[in-house]
Amino acid sequence: MLPNLGQSFSLRAPISEAVKTLTGEDRRILTTAGWLSLCEPAFVEAVLGKTRIQVLEPGEHLYRPGDPSNGIFGLLSGAFAVSFVVPEFGPTVSHIMLPGAWFGETAFARKPRNTGVHAMRATRAVFLAMRDIDALVQEEPSRWVDFARLAVLNGELAMGAAYDLMLRDPLHRCAATLLRLEGLRHGQPLAHGQVELDISQADLAHMTNLSRNSVGAILRILREHQCVDMDYRQLMITDPARLKSFLHADS
Repeated sequence: MLPNLGQSFSLRAPISEAVKTLTGEDRRILTTAGWLSLCEPAFVEAVLGKTRIQVLEPGEHLYRPGDPSNGIFGLLSGAFAVSFVVPEFGPTVSHIMLPGAWFGETAFARKPRNTGVHAMRATRAVFLAMRDIDALVQEEPSRWVDFARLAVLNGELAMGAAYDLMLRDPLHRCAATLLRLEGLRHGQPLAHGQVELDISQADLAHMTNLSRNSVGAILRILREHQCVDMDYRQLMITDPARLKSFLHADS
């Protein structure tokens, strides 16, 4: 059974493995989509040469709000839920990271984590420690430009998510949110065809600031047009291009 986003999670530290376990498919995922696809091959190889793989079980936390920021992460397989805390409430899941995504750049500023991240299914990620980032930049100071690019990309994603929540039309807002969760809405696109999201209609209703009944009605429309399919706590985006057309459709 897929984890409930509100349940308590294991405190076990993620299992780390040596970098030699990176497969050809791992390297393809990290170099053909997202942040590293924008960087020069020499920089990419330098980064991958310093990474370590971490393996997480469903529901297991990678880090929590307030934890020390000791490095950045790139997602190889599985999915991460990103939760956010504000003084009034939280944590609440606001985004899903899919393979090819990189995150954790609060480490650049040596600030505590301002989000929480946990695995939604069996998940593998690479970890690049801040001490290794410092070493890479010390070797070649211009590499900070590439690390800064990651912060810019994730800043664009956050601003785009805020913009999408201001879309007045519920159908447009829901379509925009689904495209963002798939990695095709803001920032550098992630390479995906059909995507399975481990979320319920209630989760999507929260992410879109809509009622569950409204989201259910919209998902039925999208399923009739073969954009999505649904199962218990799962939502599959079957036709991203057709889904994108709903951003400009009349309700």
